[in-house]
Amino acid sequence: MSFFKRIASLFSGRSTGDSNRLVSIYALSHRCKEPVAGKVDLYNELSGSDEEAYTYYCRKVLHTSGQNRCFAEVEFQLWFDKGKQIVHHEVKGGRWLSAEEYEEELFLFNR
Repeated sequence: MSFFKRIASLFSGRSTGDSNRLVSIYALSHRCKEPVAGKVDLYNELSGSDEEAYTYYCRKVLHTSGQNRCFAEVEFQLWFDKGKQIVHHEVKGGRWLSAEEYEEELFLFNR
C-alpha cells in the first residue's frame, strides 16, 4: 500500500488491509452466566513476557453487560509465541469459550 493510501486510511477510518491485527477472546462469566467477548490488538496490547517459554503477554478484563442486574468482571491472562499466536491462557471469573461455544451461550442467554 502506498504512503498516501495509508495516510488517507488514518483519516477515513478504513483498515489498511491487515486482518491479523485482532484476536477475538470469549468467556462465560461464572457469576452472571453471561457470555462476554473482546478483542486483543496484537500491535498495541502485548507486552514482553517474563516467562522464558513465552514471548508476549497480555492481561485483559472484560465486563458483563449488566443485563439481569448482574455485574461482573472476567480477567484474561494470555501468553503468546513469537508468531503472536495464543499458546496459553488463564481466565479468572469465567470459563474460556471457543467462538462456537460463545454463539451457543449467547443464544441461550438471550432467550
